[in-house]
Amino acid sequence: MAAYQQINTYLNNHYDGMNPEQLILLLFNGALTRLQLTREGIEEKNIQKKGENLSKAIAIISELNASVDSTMTDDSTQFLRGIYTAILTELPNITLNNDLKTLDRAQGYISRLKDIWETEVMPKKQVSPPEIANNTVLKQAFPSAFNKECPKKSFHAICV
Repeated sequence: MAAYQQINTYLNNHYDGMNPEQLILLLFNGALTRLQLTREGIEEKNIQKKGENLSKAIAIISELNASVDSTMTDDSTQFLRGIYTAILTELPNITLNNDLKTLDRAQGYISRLKDIWETEVMPKKQVSPPEIANNTVLKQAFPSAFNKECPKKSFHAICV
């Protein structure tokens, strides 16, 4: 019991004082780390490593999705929610078929979103996390996704 309390105290102190932008960046980094470990689990044919890390990646991406302001309805926000939802829909399929292409796409999207976060949000400390969706940066990073002809119904169909 004492060890659990010490770990809990450490974690609380570790994240205490971080602003929301830093916490979101930690989520992006965590998701990318877990996706890489999932890849290693697949390549090593280590089912436990693959499953545990895929599960953690899904949980982290779910948290990123939950951090998007649900009251915003502009195109960029809808796209951001859509990409997270598409990733979350497709990632569980990796458990069944070890599809590295799906894993590559998820890593690519999360990596691009992380880069946008680092270059556009982190330097502007006054910007709150939901406001990234209002920024034209998403439209610049994923231009064809905002094309009205681009089907956005599935992860495979996101035009990037």
